[in-house]
Amino acid sequence: MDLSVIIPVYNEEESIPPLYRKLKEVLGNSAYAYELIFVDDGSRDQTLRLLKKIREVSADNPPLRIVQLTRNFGQHPALIAGFSVAKGCTLVTIDADLQIDPEHIIPMMDKIAQGFDFVSGIRRGKGDSFWLRRVPSRVLNAIIGTVTGERLLDYGCPLNAMKTEIAEAMREYGQMQRFLKPLAIRLSTRVAEVEVAHIRRAAGRSKYGLLSLVDLFFDFITNFSKQLFQRIAIVACVVSALSFLIGSIYLVLRFPLGLISGPCYRLQVLVLIGFLSGIQFLALGILGDFVIRIHRQLDSKPIFTIKRIW
Repeated sequence: MDLSVIIPVYNEEESIPPLYRKLKEVLGNSAYAYELIFVDDGSRDQTLRLLKKIREVSADNPPLRIVQLTRNFGQHPALIAGFSVAKGCTLVTIDADLQIDPEHIIPMMDKIAQGFDFVSGIRRGKGDSFWLRRVPSRVLNAIIGTVTGERLLDYGCPLNAMKTEIAEAMREYGQMQRFLKPLAIRLSTRVAEVEVAHIRRAAGRSKYGLLSLVDLFFDFITNFSKQLFQRIAIVACVVSALSFLIGSIYLVLRFPLGLISGPCYRLQVLVLIGFLSGIQFLALGILGDFVIRIHRQLDSKPIFTIKRIW
């Protein structure tokens, strides 16, 4: 099996038939042996019934599997559930809303063939609301890039491709799998990006809004806070060192050398505040890193549970 396409679905009964036809058209005309894995993330409409019907009609041409989760866990846990049953050498993730055409899978597979471990899409177009989705998404991209040290142009693109070895390595990271892309990039040696056209949703309703992005942000902080606390400690050391250096220079210029005649109260207050603030943030960084280490050792609950596989 060359590739497995994993599609998380949640109340997507209107989008599934055209998505299936498009996937079959694009991948059927390629040279790849492939399978489709739909992960039903606790849908409450006719999504699961429709998937079963399509599976019966398809008669394994192409191979189509349905993974039903016990409840709604969210997009990323649903993808990880799909990874756990995939058989392909390359794993491709895509949303069911058809805002990104499946034809972009082929250029991504070309990048994988060139030796890249992970290929991310870069959305181009006006598929989402500017103020409610695109601006918050760009802010989140900047924060993630700063914390992880990897500056991708679009961390939120649902179309991605990775080697199976990356997904297997991710299993050792427990709850950190909830933020799939930063973890996958960290585990990859070579990362590439491919531009993809992004259009407005034709059917159904988006499951992501501003509150979802806020929740995603806090989920990221929770799972990658070790790096955040480490950076806080580094900044704290720099601030304390600079405050100490400025204070030392001030004392030398005032008392032994006598170049400063009177006290500079504002400078003294700023130096003292800077030094004490640096010490406080250094303590926060050390304690935060210590707490996260304990949390990762104790938090071993599964991020998804599978009810049934067809």
